[in-house]
Amino acid sequence: MEEETIAKKKISFKHMIKISFFAFKMYIKPDKVSGIFLFIFQILLRLTAMVDFLIIAKIINVVVEILQKQGKISEVVPYVLILVGFSFVSSTISLVRWYLQIKMSQLFYYKSEVFLYEHYKNLGVPVMEDPDKNNLINRGMSEIHQIPALFFNFVATIADFINIIITGLAIFYFMPQMLLVMTIWVILRNIPSFYITKEAYKYEFKTTESRRLHREILNYILDKIKLIELTIHNATNYIKEKYNNFIDVYYKGWINIRKKSFFWTWSLDFLNVFIYFWVVINIINRIIIKKLSVGQLYFYISMVERFERHVNNMFSSITNLYEMALRIDDTYQFFNLKPSFSDGKIKLKGFKKPPKIICDNVSFKYPNTNKLILKNLNLEIKPGEKIAIVGHNGAGKTTLIKLLMRFYQVNNGNILINNDNIDDLKIDTYYRNVGMLSQDFGSYSELTAEDNIILGDPTKVVCKTDITSAAKKADAHKFISDYPKKYDQLLSESFNGGIRPSTGQWQKIAISRLFYRNPWLVIFDEPTASIDAEAEYKIFNNIYKFFKNKTVIIISHRFSTVRNADRIIVIDKGNIAEQGTHEELLKLNGKYAKAFKLQAEGYEIK
Repeated sequence: MEEETIAKKKISFKHMIKISFFAFKMYIKPDKVSGIFLFIFQILLRLTAMVDFLIIAKIINVVVEILQKQGKISEVVPYVLILVGFSFVSSTISLVRWYLQIKMSQLFYYKSEVFLYEHYKNLGVPVMEDPDKNNLINRGMSEIHQIPALFFNFVATIADFINIIITGLAIFYFMPQMLLVMTIWVILRNIPSFYITKEAYKYEFKTTESRRLHREILNYILDKIKLIELTIHNATNYIKEKYNNFIDVYYKGWINIRKKSFFWTWSLDFLNVFIYFWVVINIINRIIIKKLSVGQLYFYISMVERFERHVNNMFSSITNLYEMALRIDDTYQFFNLKPSFSDGKIKLKGFKKPPKIICDNVSFKYPNTNKLILKNLNLEIKPGEKIAIVGHNGAGKTTLIKLLMRFYQVNNGNILINNDNIDDLKIDTYYRNVGMLSQDFGSYSELTAEDNIILGDPTKVVCKTDITSAAKKADAHKFISDYPKKYDQLLSESFNGGIRPSTGQWQKIAISRLFYRNPWLVIFDEPTASIDAEAEYKIFNNIYKFFKNKTVIIISHRFSTVRNADRIIVIDKGNIAEQGTHEELLKLNGKYAKAFKLQAEGYEIK
């Protein structure tokens, strides 16, 4: 399937131009005024040589006349002053252009990351989890730093085109047939380059996933936790060999393509020597026949040389442009990726009380699959109710949470939040009222302990009391207070004075974030997986107490956590198999009771 995709991958000239304009707009986006002036100055500097030739040709003629007529040197001074003045202006433009280029390059280097992440965060989970789109995103993100090169290549192409028009008109006026011969030859000379460029891109496109996979494998050695295990097991060499074996195969294919490029380039350069010889001899002969001035001889030879150079440069620039466009096409497509579903239009104001949630006949299957994870599920969660959801792995618990967070949309049925369809809500206004903590929580090691808690709600006015109160409820205050810098402690040993919390401590800091956020709807998806049973018991007592007047949904495999919920929902095969309080489900003696007894035997729960 991937081979077919590669074979069909083409960039038309029109699409290449479209990508070039995309790169142009993207590059100047951080500072449009400076970007436009940079573009103008780049073009002007490429045209200054033409003016130089005209002035120098005139100076040569004046000097020859002075020598022939024994004139005075003062006759040439005005033209020299013009040349020097023009040189100063060119130098000034070059200096300003250099300053703008440095400024824009630095701006783009840092701002491009922001542009990437701003767009990435809006794509939504379905796009991020799609393998094909994931490959596209990976290529698009890795190639964005090619945009400055494409910008300058694009500008150079425009400048070369303008120069070709000017020099071409001069040659056409002087010797039309020579212009035709040179144009045909340069076009023929550059055709192989397009083929080689396309082959090189196709090869890299084909190996994208393999290169990504093996880079990730090599990164195991850079991961401290994995490195310790690999070192103990003497497995680092195995990882390196796995990477090196891939690189050997990849490099062999890459170098074969470059060998072809070298052969064709050298062969055509050799033939070009004879073409250039013929052109120069014809020009000199024509000049002698017409008895033109020395200045005109200099000017026309310069025009021919510049014409050939600019045509070759333009074709080379277009070849580079094509290669860059092939690469940046993925960045272009990345920025044109649309979210899997559009945002709603209803703006939620802040909840004044916990929401009522209704799942009405909800069915769902993940994209590109046929298996229904949830099947006609019906569930009503009352305002302020504490709900625990249990079930074996794959039963649909986390999938239900993803739907409640609108990471995905249901295939059939409706999810209502206070009688509004969740799909009709503007997602950012919905999220302002919601807090979620999953087992895959974030650990922001480059930030302080305080920062990690504040991330729960950065929009609030920072209050030290609220921060420490949240940490106490999550059983995190004690170990944070033991840090040398307490709440100002950097949580990474990779930086001077930093300390790395344990996995359990990170989990408590993450839970602190949710206490600090204090939302009306709180969702916990296996949040205490790395915390011991005693700490978990304390934390969830605080959760039930602190979120007393809030709607709470908890997914957990530990029955000590869920037994105090107002209602326990047992999901099996995508639907609700049982529901009730802990005591009611034990009396029912069904799936919940059986699972509870098995766990009770292991943990001695009574």
